[in-house]
Amino acid sequence: MTNADYTHLTLLVDRSGSMGTVQSDAQGGINELLAKQFALPGRLTVTLVEFDTEIDTVVRMGNEPVTYLLEPRGMTRLLDAAGIEIKRTGADLASIDEAERPGRVLFVVVTDGQENSSSEYRFEQVRALVEEQISVYQWVFQFIGADDAAWQGESMGMKTARYRPSGKGTRNAYKTIDDSMMAFRADLSPMAAFSMPEDIPEDDG
Repeated sequence: MTNADYTHLTLLVDRSGSMGTVQSDAQGGINELLAKQFALPGRLTVTLVEFDTEIDTVVRMGNEPVTYLLEPRGMTRLLDAAGIEIKRTGADLASIDEAERPGRVLFVVVTDGQENSSSEYRFEQVRALVEEQISVYQWVFQFIGADDAAWQGESMGMKTARYRPSGKGTRNAYKTIDDSMMAFRADLSPMAAFSMPEDIPEDDG
């Protein structure tokens, strides 16, 4: 049995050059999300990975908030980032004794653009990894894409939400993740589900 009061979040975020116009809102949204989630009851660990043409780990299996600095650059190596990080997160969790593993694993991808520079993974390969983690380990996958970039999540087998790539829209996307995680973590029943709207408004106010 795993630990029902323990949630792990892997957050895979786009830092490609197009994020420059919303840099402060994306950075602020991520930092607010992490600060609020770590303030909630229950155990939480977070792996934060950023990608452009390169893929870099900001924190792995961290148990406290970090101050994230977003520096937009490069292209969008989405498929490689997803495939590589699914495997890395799986290896991290496999190294923990089963009784101490998180009862809930949430893998969230946020991107404002479309795949344009992967060389190791194709859509069908990532989808196979996603389907395995869902069927065997009950991971939850959520893809959040700007406007018409959202279709990529469906092609990878993930639940998909669309957001507006403005400053307000970007910050509200992270607020929506926070709200959904709060409800998900508060419900300790076996039937608890992570749920986000398919279309995230630019401003929830």
